[in-house]
Amino acid sequence: MRGDKWKAGVPLGKSMNGPDLIDAETMMRAIGALHSAHVFLTVSPNGTGSSGGVVTALTALFDVLPGSALPATVTTETIWPCKEHGDFWSHVFAGLYALDLEISKTYKNEALWKQA
Repeated sequence: MRGDKWKAGVPLGKSMNGPDLIDAETMMRAIGALHSAHVFLTVSPNGTGSSGGVVTALTALFDVLPGSALPATVTTETIWPCKEHGDFWSHVFAGLYALDLEISKTYKNEALWKQA
């Protein structure tokens, strides 16, 4: 696959059927702004060999004070390829929704920061 193409036959910047790189970037920025976090996508090999796919890790990094009961990071990890998504960027986009849900679960746990 050439560097100017993200999916065979679809030039960079052209619309696909579903989310693409620009949609994922926009969602990452939105999650970062909404939750005051830095959002990262990390792609790494899954296991050994040439056919293990990749692990997609989505991480929200928060600026917290030392000693805070709140976590400094919230991360979700999934393996690509998967049965649910037809292309990589749809997989990442779904992972961003999962990350947002995990952030919400973490911060709804008011016991972490409220005194009884």
